[in-house]
Amino acid sequence: MEEEPGLAPWFNAFRPRVERYLLLSEGPLPHSERLRLLRGALAPTVDRGSWRSEHDGTAGQDHFATVDTDWLLTYDRSNPHMIRIGFPPEDGERARRRPFAAVRLMECEVVEITTVARTPLPAWDAVTEEDEGDE
Repeated sequence: MEEEPGLAPWFNAFRPRVERYLLLSEGPLPHSERLRLLRGALAPTVDRGSWRSEHDGTAGQDHFATVDTDWLLTYDRSNPHMIRIGFPPEDGERARRRPFAAVRLMECEVVEITTVARTPLPAWDAVTEEDEGDE
């Protein structure tokens, strides 16, 4: 697999991160517009790569990072589409506000918040054994 030019490094130095998945309602906007709005709300961002299904092009992921906060994000086109965000534990509140504001701009709703293991969470800041295991 060839690297795309101008991408940020895929691997960063280790630091503890909390991961959250935001499963989203579909909304009226096409994927390209939702992605543009998401990245605009989190700007500045840098690309980390992307892929599209060779089967029909409807599945795929866009990977990027925020420059100012060092959050790692994936916008997944699957159904339901979702945002995956990895952030340092001390950024918890800011890491909640910015993506939720982006979701409103994307004209979607957060249907469910889960951990990386897809365990549903009652709230964004609920602490799980997964989160504590990263410390």
